Amino acid sequence: MMPSPPETEQECDSNDPVDILSDRDLARYIAKARQHRESDTIENNTLLLTSRYITKFYTTLSHAKDVEVAILQAHALGIRAPELKRVIKAKDGIYECIMTRIQGVTLESCWPDLSLFTTIRLAIQLRTIVQRMRRITRPTAGSLGTGICRSFWLEEFYGVPSHASAAVVGQIVNFWCGFQSYGGERRKTLAEHRESCEMVEQDARGQELVFTHHDLAPRNIIVESGTSKLWLVDWDESGFYPRYFEYAGMRNLEYPPEWGWYGEWRWKIFCWIVAGFCSYDKQAEMLRDIRQKAGRFPGGRRFNIKAGVTPSERPVDD
Repeated sequence: MMPSPPETEQECDSNDPVDILSDRDLARYIAKARQHRESDTIENNTLLLTSRYITKFYTTLSHAKDVEVAILQAHALGIRAPELKRVIKAKDGIYECIMTRIQGVTLESCWPDLSLFTTIRLAIQLRTIVQRMRRITRPTAGSLGTGICRSFWLEEFYGVPSHASAAVVGQIVNFWCGFQSYGGERRKTLAEHRESCEMVEQDARGQELVFTHHDLAPRNIIVESGTSKLWLVDWDESGFYPRYFEYAGMRNLEYPPEWGWYGEWRWKIFCWIVAGFCSYDKQAEMLRDIRQKAGRFPGGRRFNIKAGVTPSERPVDD
């Protein structure tokens, strides 16, 4: 799922459907491809469309546009990421994003064969990329375009409001850290609701919000054929978040059995070099716990929101 090297003039004049079809005809072409070429599906909503392009669908235009803005920001920073060639509307409110295909292998597939030296070399390369991204900051969280929070760490029924401040993100993180049960939340006083969002021991408030890929799993890191340069794909959840979100995202991995203990150990070293030089293990564990609680009790923030302590994207019904 990565961009190919820059296109030559001859390549631009090719008969590739992406280059010559209208939006309407290309939407039909993609629909047929999805029906008849299931074997070429890369993952879920991503399809290998032609030898030069892949396509990925989104259910909202805002999500597709947010991905486009994130990729453009990555390119501006000199980060190798797919070029988003076209965004077209398909049937049933689906938006197809056609991106250039990158020639290479995912880090996940080649990981078992990498030496420790190569592991460290690639980690240093990716660390440089992450450091470059972290120099871009913003006072509010969420995606680069709409400001919608798409972090899988903060998925819940009421949602983090768009363009939430760092303080609000910290309050919501702190709330979930202390959440125990619906009953406990219902019985809290206003003062107790406020206290639950101000737990300084969690060190979640006031964190600097940095440009974050958010899902640097090995399947989303491509090693380019012939050069070993790294390309980053799948910018779906990218945005501005506390810097420890990147490290936690890298550690949010179910290790493939073929990796073995040595592969798992190398990945931990890889994560530490890339995004955890300050050791964010405590914060990563905290976010895993939050995700589990929010998944089990998606409406857990209801009474806290009604008390006016934390804001939400979705209103609370009386």
